[in-house]
Amino acid sequence: MNTQIKTGNRRKTVAVAVSSGIDSAYTALLLKENGFDVFPVTMKIFDNDTFDKISQKVKKIAATLRMESTIIDLQKEFRELIIEKFCKTYLEGKTPNPCVECNRYVKFGLLMEKARQLGADFFATGHYARLTINGATGEHEIKKGIDPTKDQSYVLWKLHGSRLRSILMPMGSKFKTDAKKEAYETFPYLHDSGESQDICFLGKTSYRSFISERPENSISFGEIISKEAKVVNSRGQVLGHHKGFPFYTIGQRKGFGVSHAKPLYVIKIISENNTIVVGEEEELYRTEFDLEEVNFINNKPPGDKFTCNVKIRYNSPEAPAKVEMTDVSSARIRMADPQKAVTPGQSAVFYIRDTLTGGGIIK
Repeated sequence: MNTQIKTGNRRKTVAVAVSSGIDSAYTALLLKENGFDVFPVTMKIFDNDTFDKISQKVKKIAATLRMESTIIDLQKEFRELIIEKFCKTYLEGKTPNPCVECNRYVKFGLLMEKARQLGADFFATGHYARLTINGATGEHEIKKGIDPTKDQSYVLWKLHGSRLRSILMPMGSKFKTDAKKEAYETFPYLHDSGESQDICFLGKTSYRSFISERPENSISFGEIISKEAKVVNSRGQVLGHHKGFPFYTIGQRKGFGVSHAKPLYVIKIISENNTIVVGEEEELYRTEFDLEEVNFINNKPPGDKFTCNVKIRYNSPEAPAKVEMTDVSSARIRMADPQKAVTPGQSAVFYIRDTLTGGGIIK
């Protein structure tokens, strides 16, 4: 349980973001067992058969806990804040992480505010991360979950410390295997719930199909694929032609129809002229790159220059680096060792020991 909770003499009320999965269901159960008044809230971000199944399962979870669930319709806001930016970023030749944006603006933004309006003192989620108070500074902090295989602090780097005082994440002190075993005793029907999808709104659709089939993107996408689409090497030599840059991401090895003695990978995307640059594996590695939209959990960097560990994607290991702030929201990263497939649009996240300090978007 989070170390910043002080319940005082009054029972505190917690709204738990329940998504029909085992982690959020178990979060609600843990908080109820710890003496909180709990009610589940579920954000509706799409209207289809999948959401109908989710809402039915949420109702069953709530009934098991003898609670009433509340559906909060955020379809319009999610489309404007998350989906439109997701599409726009891909059409700029970058690879976005919509979960980061959703956590900042929707889940711990709009949904959390709606929960407050419904009377919640706290807002809880099933994230595997820990929220604590720094004993020396009194600042609220985000730390890695104790289960290294499930730590989800990476996707929380856009949050601000001022919000953390009202957030609970009890799963951060649990190991996934133990949590599942304990939770299935209460929710046996969630055995088939599976893990959360990387990008919830895609379902089984590829991001390429999702973007190209949206009416508002049809003109932009059509213009892109109608242009000459060159595949070049790092020396600018034309090796072939491709289908259009939105079909590619940094590190991609297949799909550009070029034969070569060694495997080739996308090492750069030039969206302005619909060109992808390919190279051999060693050309994928970089030691320096720039960040934009830099955010620090407690609003300030440790210094204009500081050392930390940097993680360049959710599933990559963190590595030592030097960070130099170039202005209030931009930074230059110098990695101690070369990193493979540093991808514009993805998040580079800062850790000092087990504490999430902040992060930024790779340019």
